[in-house]
Parts: sequence; C-alpha cells; structure tokens
Amino acid sequence: MNSKIIKQLQVMFTASPQLMRDSDLLRKAINGTFGVDINISSFDNLATLTEIIDHEVLKNYFSKVWQPQTKKYKYSGLSIIDEVNNLQPKKVLDLGCGYNEFKGKINNLIGIDPYNDKADVQSGILEYNAQTNFDVVICLGSINFGTVDKIYTELEHAVSLTKDGGILYFRVNPGTQHEALEAKWIEFFQWTSEFIINSAERLGCELVTLNQDMGERGSRYYFKLKKL
Repeated sequence: MNSKIIKQLQVMFTASPQLMRDSDLLRKAINGTFGVDINISSFDNLATLTEIIDHEVLKNYFSKVWQPQTKKYKYSGLSIIDEVNNLQPKKVLDLGCGYNEFKGKINNLIGIDPYNDKADVQSGILEYNAQTNFDVVICLGSINFGTVDKIYTELEHAVSLTKDGGILYFRVNPGTQHEALEAKWIEFFQWTSEFIINSAERLGCELVTLNQDMGERGSRYYFKLKKL
C-alpha cells in the first residue's frame, strides 16, 4: 500500500471529515490533490481508496508522461538484447515492458504492461499467469513501486514464472524520486544491495551479477538471477 497517499488522505479527512460522506466533493478533492479523476460513488475505507488512487497515479504517469531511457544504461540497456538471444530462449517474458522496446529484437518475447497499449498483454505483474514457464524473464524498472511486502511478492511471482535454470534480469531504483510533477505521489521502493542479495537466496536463486548502472535519472541497481 502506498504510504504517501494514505498519509495524505488521513490529513485530508482529518481536516475535512465531510469528504467521507460526500462522494462528489471527495472526487474533486482527490483530483485537486493527486491529479487523477476517479469514479467513486461512496467512501468505503482508506485502504481501498488508497489502492484506487495509487493505480490511477501510476497509470497517469506511465501512460502519459514517462519516456523510456533504455539506451542510456550500460548494463541493463540495449546490450542485453544480444545476451538474451545468445541463450537461445524458447520463451521470454518482459514484465512491465512499457513501450515494448524489445519486441522484434529479442526472440520469442511476450511483453506485458498494465498501462501501455504497446504491450502484447495488458496486465499487472501479479495478475499475469502462464501455462508454461519462461526461459528468461526481464524486469527493467517494473518492480519498483510500493512497500516491501508488495515488492517481495512481485519478486516471488517473477521467479515463479521462470523455469528452473532460467535467467531473470532486473533494473531497480534505490528510491530516487522522478522529477515530473505527475510522479509526486508515486512511492518508489528503496532497493539496497543487501535486500537484493538476501532476497535471491530466499527465493532459491543464484545471484549471477550485481552492478551499479547509471542512467539519466540517476544510479540504479542492475542484477541478474539464475533460478536453481
């Protein structure tokens, strides 16, 4: 759950409790504060409302504002195209593919994304399931948003979609906020090398590579896992 949004909602409801009983006024207040227009008929609870707003904030930013910087990254950029193809994978999954930049460049790739219609399948990470697992799973900038329980659950799911012996590629954010106004309410998880190392072991994976990867938006962690 997005702690930034729920804290702001608590401030709003404490100052103006009438918002909890006036759906039209609540909708206007949400639009004015978070910059998203949601369809709400009544106030249910803070947790549900936070999830709705969080989804719309992410959708607004990643479908209308954000632009990819893939080619700017040394390790997690275009260089992984040849690396993945050299593995001769039969099935590759790009989780959170954005504009699906690797489509037609990486063989046998399926790109999923909850916000971008360039994806082969429009789906969130946790909502996506497949009948057979993938040789390679790519997660470049997609498992970055929310609290530690959400991040770890998405990691588990990414590993569950990977074949034994398969490879997973990640680019993750150490908590650097994006500068655009529309990103103000996005909660970026603060990835650390310790979290990466310990998660890999817990998830039954070998940590193959761990590097700092510098792009225009600042430093990121690039790491590669092998599912054992």
